[in-house]
Amino acid sequence: MFYKGTMKDDGIDITIKNNPEHVLAPDDWDMVMGVKFEKITPKEYKKWYNDLIRRRWKGRKAEIIALAKEGLRKDIKLKCFCPNTCDYCHANLAADFLNKLGSKLQS
Repeated sequence: MFYKGTMKDDGIDITIKNNPEHVLAPDDWDMVMGVKFEKITPKEYKKWYNDLIRRRWKGRKAEIIALAKEGLRKDIKLKCFCPNTCDYCHANLAADFLNKLGSKLQS
């Protein structure tokens, strides 16, 4: 199962700052800073990030499936700089996506 974690937690760093090549990392600083400084809405950010994951699915499907399968075997925190109370954080969105994918893989 996947959960949002903080940078202090053990887990997988999926930040654009520290791990920009990770399959779950955002790829656009303007979007990350835009939502942080309220230049775009959380709704716009969520749509952008979910679209990014759909694009990555096309080119990196095996990597995403392997990650989802790992989450079926153990709990994994997806590390991010956002506070845990941040509902639009990409780590929350990624955790939701991977948990749903894991459920489908088990079926």
